[in-house]
Amino acid sequence: MTPKERVLAAIRHEEPDRVPITAGLDIKFQEILTGRKHMPVKSYVGGGIAVTKETKKSDYEALLYNQKLKNDATRKLGTDDFRVSDYWLWPKGYEPKYLDKYTFVDWWGKVYRLEPKVNTNYWIDGIIKTEEDLDKFTPPDPDEINYDLVDFVVKDAGEEYPVFGCIHLAGMFPYLMMGGIDKFSIALYLNPRFAEKVIKMVADVQIKIAKNMIDRGVDIIYESDDIAGKDGPFFPLRIYKKYIWPPIKKVVDMCHKRDIPYVKHSDGDLMPILDEFIKFCGFDVLNPIEPQVMDLGEVKRRYGRRIALQGNVDCTWVLPYGTEEDVRRDVRRAIDQGAKGGGFILAESNSMHPNVKFENILIYVDEGKKYGRYPCGKVEAES
Repeated sequence: MTPKERVLAAIRHEEPDRVPITAGLDIKFQEILTGRKHMPVKSYVGGGIAVTKETKKSDYEALLYNQKLKNDATRKLGTDDFRVSDYWLWPKGYEPKYLDKYTFVDWWGKVYRLEPKVNTNYWIDGIIKTEEDLDKFTPPDPDEINYDLVDFVVKDAGEEYPVFGCIHLAGMFPYLMMGGIDKFSIALYLNPRFAEKVIKMVADVQIKIAKNMIDRGVDIIYESDDIAGKDGPFFPLRIYKKYIWPPIKKVVDMCHKRDIPYVKHSDGDLMPILDEFIKFCGFDVLNPIEPQVMDLGEVKRRYGRRIALQGNVDCTWVLPYGTEEDVRRDVRRAIDQGAKGGGFILAESNSMHPNVKFENILIYVDEGKKYGRYPCGKVEAES
């Protein structure tokens, strides 16, 4: 089977030839695998990716070059998906607004700080503090965004690789724009109209971005906002149902009308709300099922006929610090708990971040391909 056939079969709860394998590779590993260096760009925000104010090439050339490097790293590693993120989809003519030499505002009103000594950046604030700020703010026009990068990835993938189009909705973006989850939470209780307006503004743009991605040939929509932490959900159930989940459901419904699966990512412990979450939103795949706080076998038993699962090899300890046998054992555990009957994609529990050992990534893929040949898996889905 091709990677595309393999991934889509798993999402349909079918047993492909083997368990599909994905890996969210840090730049460090993309460079090791390809033997090429990433090209810096003016203001790529997200993932701790290297940022400088100047580049010898245009940003557009840099974005295409970096995306090709990422695709080539996937091919070299032998994993099963291509990804293109809304983080890279800049409005045409976009220039970051610099507040000082090392601080800039992006097109969503998120404020980032550059660290030239280590050539990276990090989020520090947002500019939407009041309803007046919101009224003055002009969100990006989804039809004026440059989608050439999406076109490139779809063409490069051909019929061999599935393309995951990554978006953000009502989780992280609103509170990053407002200056923090504390400010967002306070607004939900003391000024819910303000919080709801920010959520709606983000959702209205992002659903159109998702539509435009699908129109250009993306196979899967992947929404990557966290809604929980290790201690459990961020908010009470009523807050999710009233404010956070309706935009997700809206995009899920749009995807399903176009026969496009929807992957919901969230770190943290979702178990207290997972049943209601699945019923309310109807998403197709849950990622990454963090092993420190969620038991993959329990999730498979309880929900494995309703949703497919993507995860949950430990990237907190096993992949960074574990021995070869630790990695192989954890891969086998995940396959045993998730793979029976299909509906499972092997993945790390968040990302292949810089602290992961490169050798362990190779072991992870090798064991996944060996042990993940169907028939495999031990835990039976009950519902």
